[in-house]
Amino acid sequence: MADSGHRVDNGSHASFTTVYRSMVDLELARPPAAEIEAYWRRIGDQIRTYVRLRNEASESLAAANNATLHALTWEDAHVGVTGRFVRAAPFLAIASALAPGSEMTATLDSGDLAPASWAALHTAAAADYRPGGGRAYDMLQAALAAPADLTLAPDAATVAVDSGQPHDGTVPVHLAGPYVLTWTATTSAPWLAVAPASGTMGADPTVTVLAAGLTPGVQHGTVSFSAGSSDGMSFARSLEVTAVLAPRVVRMEQESGALSQHVTVPVDLDALGNEANVALSLAFDPSVLGSPQVSAGAGAGAAAVTVDDSQAASGRLGVTLVMPAGQTFVRGTDRLAEVTFLVAAGATGATGVGFADQPVARAITDATGAALTAAYEGTTVAFASPAHRPRRHLARR
Repeated sequence: MADSGHRVDNGSHASFTTVYRSMVDLELARPPAAEIEAYWRRIGDQIRTYVRLRNEASESLAAANNATLHALTWEDAHVGVTGRFVRAAPFLAIASALAPGSEMTATLDSGDLAPASWAALHTAAAADYRPGGGRAYDMLQAALAAPADLTLAPDAATVAVDSGQPHDGTVPVHLAGPYVLTWTATTSAPWLAVAPASGTMGADPTVTVLAAGLTPGVQHGTVSFSAGSSDGMSFARSLEVTAVLAPRVVRMEQESGALSQHVTVPVDLDALGNEANVALSLAFDPSVLGSPQVSAGAGAGAAAVTVDDSQAASGRLGVTLVMPAGQTFVRGTDRLAEVTFLVAAGATGATGVGFADQPVARAITDATGAALTAAYEGTTVAFASPAHRPRRHLARR
């Protein structure tokens, strides 16, 4: 019995299934010694396989160790005691040394496969060699070939630009497909740019939203990608981009309160839709507003809210909101939190409540952890004057 060639077992066993399963499990636990990306397509009655191979082994792959790249095509059909059989196995000897960390590409064609049930055909690419020049072949890695296509990730993106501090936004794009494809990109709006604007597979572009070209509000644009090959393939994909230009503001609403009573100060975020984490500190006069208590606002969504009241006695209160991975606050006005204070009995007029950086520094980040800009607006809390009580006059007789 042999696994990939790394282990061979000879002799009799009470259970061949148990022994072979153990060999396969040990083989699966080994780190791959190559990285393979493969695609296939039908051309007439043949299968063409496009392979990209990266050598992850500790030695070069070359003729000296019989390094070989294979394309195995099999059909799901009952033949003898098996449920499949190999229909074609073209291969390519790796003659030129492929050093560790280096890549190569190859196209392998099968012979005629007709008659065949084409819907039941599958193809895998594999690479093997004889490590150290030994006698046994060992498989470096194998990968199931995907149908030839052009894939694009992401296919939709929203870029928010703070109009108070406008900066260009970027969207990294990953293109995948057979290595023989070349692609070009075009944009539908002057505020969209792509660099590079053309290339081969592996040369991923970046889409840039040009802040200077945006108008206030929401706008939509498209980046169209077309790809083709000299052997007749042609694909088209598009990235839909939504750009938002608006101010991002963290602010508190103005409130009024009665002496010796509780007053609640709301904290709102005018969100652009890409904010994932918000951290801030409130600054207040502790002789006027005391015993602060924080509760999550209706717009906090699934955010985890953490309160740092270690400096509350000095008039500082930290609040942090963290959304679950991949989630952001909803675009628009979101009520992040509500802070309730107890108004001092001797309070008069009004008092300010502002933002500070202690005990928690102000920060807003997106889902990737990138810093976002914002304006911060504090507020005032006014106090109702005590009701006038007329003095009592006594008449003398």
